[in-house]
Amino acid sequence: MARINLLPWRDELRVKRNNEFIAYSVAALLMGLAAAGGTWFYFDQKLQDQEQANQLIVSTNQNLDVQLKALDGLQEQRNAIVERMKLIQGLQTQRPIAVHLIDEVVRVTPSNMYITKFVRTGDKFTIEGKAESPNTVAELLRNLEASSWYRNAFMNSFLVAEEKKEKAASSVIPRVEETYGSFTVTVDLDQVAPVVAADQPTSQPAASTGGATS
Repeated sequence: MARINLLPWRDELRVKRNNEFIAYSVAALLMGLAAAGGTWFYFDQKLQDQEQANQLIVSTNQNLDVQLKALDGLQEQRNAIVERMKLIQGLQTQRPIAVHLIDEVVRVTPSNMYITKFVRTGDKFTIEGKAESPNTVAELLRNLEASSWYRNAFMNSFLVAEEKKEKAASSVIPRVEETYGSFTVTVDLDQVAPVVAADQPTSQPAASTGGATS
């Protein structure tokens, strides 16, 4: 005889399908969570890598700043050394010029005068000494003007020597220089004075100043 299923099969089928739907939904949710977690982990790693790279760049820039500051100090030291070398070279260049200046003064000094003081201030010179007369000082001025090293020679003063009373019983012969007057002359360095190399010897040996010194 025929069998008839009187059980509620439709309800069972509905429950089965609901369970399958729930299982698929949970599986899909778990897969979505896994995918989202994997994506977050990937980008988090990328972010950490970028932060590390940024930190490396910052530290490298700081090191470069320190090195640049050290280079600035070296540059200042180099500039100071260069300036010192220029000063030394200038002094070395001026040495033969000073020798020629003194030699030129000796050369142009007349025989009936002598120099007691020769001072240089920048490009201006002050000459003090004793001379027989103002004419002797005038001769010195002409010689200085004719020199290639000096210009603008000028006599500031000339003081006649005071006459001394001779002792009647004295047997000492008075010196001629005691009658010389005191003079002061100023003169400038010629800006177009000849340039003398440091290793070039002087043209002539320095002669002694005219007249006897006291």
